[in-house]
Amino acid sequence: MASIKNLKKDLNNIIGEIIQNINLWELENSDKDLVKSEKLMDQCFDAFDEIISKIHQKDVKNKKAHYNSISLDLAKKASELVKSFNEL
Repeated sequence: MASIKNLKKDLNNIIGEIIQNINLWELENSDKDLVKSEKLMDQCFDAFDEIISKIHQKDVKNKKAHYNSISLDLAKKASELVKSFNEL
């Protein structure tokens, strides 16, 4: 079972690394239009907020299944964000 502590660490590490890569890309490509990268950064913040609210959800009957689904959701969202980043 994924613990709350580990889920939060994974969330911070994964989303934080994607945001850091977007910031570096913006610095290296300051001559390009940064609207897409700013939109992607907003998507990262939205994904973080969505997942953290699921982690702190109180009315959960089966905690093990709930946390496992959050872990899978995090992996899916991270994959989508990385794919979008690679298209910049």
